[in-house]
Amino acid sequence: MSSNKYFFIVKDRVTDAAVTEDFLQIVDFRNPATGKPAKYMLREESIELFELNCFSENNRSWFINESVCSNGQIYLPSRIDPLFLVLPYIEKNCSIKSIPLEHVLIDDEFPHTVKLINFVSRGNQLTLIADEKNVGNIRAYRYNEEKVLNWLREKCVILEKALGKSVKSACSSNFIKEEKENSYKQNEMLSYAHGIISDYLSLELSNKLASELGVQEEKSHKRKSTVDVSIQQLKKIKKEESIETTPIKAVAPTKKVSAKSKALAKAASGTKGIASFFKK
Repeated sequence: MSSNKYFFIVKDRVTDAAVTEDFLQIVDFRNPATGKPAKYMLREESIELFELNCFSENNRSWFINESVCSNGQIYLPSRIDPLFLVLPYIEKNCSIKSIPLEHVLIDDEFPHTVKLINFVSRGNQLTLIADEKNVGNIRAYRYNEEKVLNWLREKCVILEKALGKSVKSACSSNFIKEEKENSYKQNEMLSYAHGIISDYLSLELSNKLASELGVQEEKSHKRKSTVDVSIQQLKKIKKEESIETTPIKAVAPTKKVSAKSKALAKAASGTKGIASFFKK
C-alpha cells in the first residue's frame, strides 16, 4: 500500500515523461477571499494556474494499476485567473503610490507568492486592475478601483450568459409544458454569477460589485466581516457571564393579614406551646 499518491482528474492528459517537479507543482497561496491557505497547481512551462478542489469521504481508496492508493481523496483542478490572487496585494500595498510588482508580491507566510509574477506579467493583464507607470525599465502599479469594478462586472456578465445557456439547454431537454417553468430571470442569473465571483473577493469588494451590478446578495450567502465576528463574540461572552452569575431571588410579596388572624395571634400571645409540657 502507498500513502503518498494522490488521485487527480484533469482535462488535459499528462504523460509520465512530461511530469517533473518543474512542470507540475502544488503550492499554497493565500485565499483572496478569506486570507487562509489554499492549494493550487502550477504549470510554469505553459503558465497555467489551477485551483484545487478536493472531494473527500471516509473509508475510501483507489486501485491504480497494480497498487492501492489509501488516500481516497479526489482532486479536481480548475483554471483560475491569477489576477484574483494578485488583487488583494495590489489593493493593500498600492492604493496610495505606484510600486513595482516585485515589491508587492512578497508574503512571508506564503513564500510561493512570488511565482505569481510570471503569471500576471504577460501582456497588459495588470492594467485591468491597476494604473501602470514606467520609469526606465521599471514598471510600477497603482490600484484603480474603477478598473477593478469594470473588470469584475465584465466577468459577471460573461458568466451570466454562460449560466443562461446552460439553463436553457437543461429546460429544453426536460419537455416541460409550462413556458413559465422554462424561463429564467436575467437578474437572478446575474445575482448568481455575482455570488460565484464573490467567492474570490473580500466582503467589502463583493458589496461594491453588487452595488455596481444592481443586484442584492442573499443574506444567507453573505460572509461575515472580522468586525461582525468580533462583535458577535463579545455579545456571546457577555451572555455567558450573565448566565454564570448567581441569580437574585425575588422577594415574595407580603400577604395581607386579616383582622380575625390578628385577633387570634393576640389571644395566643403569652401562652405556652403544647411541646413545652414534655420538656424536662
